Amino acid sequence: MYWSIYDVLMLISGLITLIIVIAPVQGITSRTRLAAGGIGGTLVIASLVLASIPFFRYPAIVMAAPVIALLSVVAVIGKAVRGHSSLQTGQQGHSVHPQPVDRADAAPRTLDHGPSQHIPSSLPPADLMELAARDQSRWLEVAQHPSAYPALLEWLDQYGSVEVRIAVAERRQRETHEPA
Repeated sequence: MYWSIYDVLMLISGLITLIIVIAPVQGITSRTRLAAGGIGGTLVIASLVLASIPFFRYPAIVMAAPVIALLSVVAVIGKAVRGHSSLQTGQQGHSVHPQPVDRADAAPRTLDHGPSQHIPSSLPPADLMELAARDQSRWLEVAQHPSAYPALLEWLDQYGSVEVRIAVAERRQRETHEPA
């Protein structure tokens, strides 16, 4: 095998791209991970195959490929982390950390709503956000909940499934047509 600098750069680019697949960040969608795996794997395999061809000429862009791959990794992980932290502090200033309980309102609340239970309409926005942060399978229900505030809906619209995005769009449409 003949390894040129171009083969090495292409191999490094593939390995850098594969970081997206294994990054322990919750906000990276499975679709993005799958695409990164396909691209990174293709670059690694192509570098191994092309390294066996002694006179293969690479295009000049291969010199910048590791930088492009690194910028892609930073962008994807950064977007995922920002998206997750935007859920943690919405426009209403709620955080996912438990709030101190006021003794006057000491009635116990439970946030552990199983899949068969409906989210109570009295659930405060902070608890609704915490539920969304913990349980992606409940996002459709959260999008339809009356306590879902604009920043939470925006987050669901950005990171939710097609069904969740449709529910957010329907809700926004309904809210713009309701009299104040």
